[in-house]
Amino acid sequence: MPATVSCLRRAHRFVPLAALLLLTAIALILAPVSAAAEDPLRALKAAFIYKFTSFVDWPAAQAGTPFVICVMADPAMQAALAELTEPARRVGERVIRVRGLAGVDGMDGCQILFIGAAAAGRLGAIARRSAGKPVLLVGDTPGFAGKGVAIELFDQSDIFRKKVRLRFRIDPKALKGRGLTVSAQLYDVAEVVQ
Repeated sequence: MPATVSCLRRAHRFVPLAALLLLTAIALILAPVSAAAEDPLRALKAAFIYKFTSFVDWPAAQAGTPFVICVMADPAMQAALAELTEPARRVGERVIRVRGLAGVDGMDGCQILFIGAAAAGRLGAIARRSAGKPVLLVGDTPGFAGKGVAIELFDQSDIFRKKVRLRFRIDPKALKGRGLTVSAQLYDVAEVVQ
């Protein structure tokens, strides 16, 4: 009997991962073909960012205001997110809007801010400017998770180096004081930065 309970516990841990992968696959299938054909990994990253909205709770917003995903220093990601959210996708009752940013001054009103590699030199200013605000900082540049970015997307090859999987790290310190609640399911499938 103890072995059965142990197996069930281990299987239970992978249910959130399977659900996240299934939801991401569905989001990718629904993504426009042009983004996936141009850069499939970029389209998958956009799908992950969109799915994060299902696993993070933001403070209540004024009725009728859009949910804004901002992108800094990565026009390709901005285009992929815009295509993915184009058919009026929503977070709760809020319509998603994608907006490009040239600098830290335009960050007000962003719920998610994707930071491209070209903005690495401004990462400190971005973290300071968004401190205490309900903004989820996301990036795909190695090392961003330890420098103020809450979620870092990264690709990882399988042991045979034949397939690449998209994974992500969560930095709990970068989430403190932002008023965001991250689901335990997201932590279960992430690599957590200590």
